[in-house]
Amino acid sequence: MYRATHVTLRNRIITSVGLVFRKVVYRMYPSRRQEAALLEMLSIHQQIYNAALEQRITAWRLSRTRITYVQQCADLTELRAADETFRRVNAQSEQVTLKRLDLAFAAFLRRCKQGEMPGFPRFRSINRFSGWGYKSHGVGFRFVPGDGSIHGRLRISGIGTIPLRGRARTRGSIRTCELKRKCERWYASFTIGCEPGRPRGSSSIGLDWGVETFATIASEDGSFLRIENARLAEVARAKLTTAQQVLARKARGSKSRMRARRVAALIQRAVANRRRDFLHKESAKLIAESELIATETLSIRNLTRAARGTAESPGRNVAQKAGLNREILATAPRSFLDMLRYKAEEAGVKFVEVPTRIVKPSQTCSRCGRKRKKPLSERQHVCGCGLFLSRDENAARVILSWALAHAGREPIAGCLAHSA
Repeated sequence: MYRATHVTLRNRIITSVGLVFRKVVYRMYPSRRQEAALLEMLSIHQQIYNAALEQRITAWRLSRTRITYVQQCADLTELRAADETFRRVNAQSEQVTLKRLDLAFAAFLRRCKQGEMPGFPRFRSINRFSGWGYKSHGVGFRFVPGDGSIHGRLRISGIGTIPLRGRARTRGSIRTCELKRKCERWYASFTIGCEPGRPRGSSSIGLDWGVETFATIASEDGSFLRIENARLAEVARAKLTTAQQVLARKARGSKSRMRARRVAALIQRAVANRRRDFLHKESAKLIAESELIATETLSIRNLTRAARGTAESPGRNVAQKAGLNREILATAPRSFLDMLRYKAEEAGVKFVEVPTRIVKPSQTCSRCGRKRKKPLSERQHVCGCGLFLSRDENAARVILSWALAHAGREPIAGCLAHSA
């Protein structure tokens, strides 16, 4: 349950939910001395993680004993008493590192029980160990935000005070902190307890996600809106391919390989940042204009399943399916829907996920309800009832009419009111 307050602003409503937790990320600007201290601290946490993993593996191999998080915290206390190196680091932050390993094992065991690919926790090199965290504000770290929660200063135990750049959309109380190193840059990610609010509109829309067109949106008045696929990964693919080829030719462990890896990572980071910016802006626009958003339930794992098959039963069109999977993942549909979901909660917008297996939006006529299987290459919906629409427009209308009918609302004029 959440508490909501409504304030009318022009033709929109701002809804504030109760206390929730959100992430706010700031970029850190350490001095050379501070960066050296941060790298040393990162190395200590990496050693703790790998040593704890080795302890768990050895105990299981020798006596089939499972080491728990509590036991490793007790061992950490003894380690800190014996070695001054580990005493230089905040004890609670070291416990956070042990907890991350514990969560990795819990996820591994859960996947084993569910019959999924297990993914056993791996030892981490310093380049693949992203950072560490702190449990509570004031213990190991203290953040002082600037005016209006813009920028600020972060004091870290054993490091000093580091200026930050960034902005929190919603003010709140600092709970935890994570320090991360990405592409030789440092970031501080804070968990804050806040009561976020967002403006919302009064329209109801149905959204059909796709690859050719990122999203096709149907409105109650029968109009359509298309959000074009920015294809950000495609734009940078030539540069990234060249950078990865250069990286593959460098000798392992050499300085030139480190530089080549940095170039490839910078290209990937730029694409990821542009994609995240695109998803945030488009999801915020949709929430600001809507009071109900309906979309189909997507299983990204099923959509991106490989077609290679087995040696006994090889798959067909393997290269084409691999290319389609790459394009699907490049649009980040799961991230987009997650953004829509939490922003809809903040704004008090009703978010409906239509059961795809039951409704079959791509196969159902939005006017008469007749179902007909269509290959993916068939991009137009042509029905005997006289309806002629693009495949995505028809699916968006089916999604919206189903959501309206199940919300007790009048369906779109000329559309079938679907029943459960």
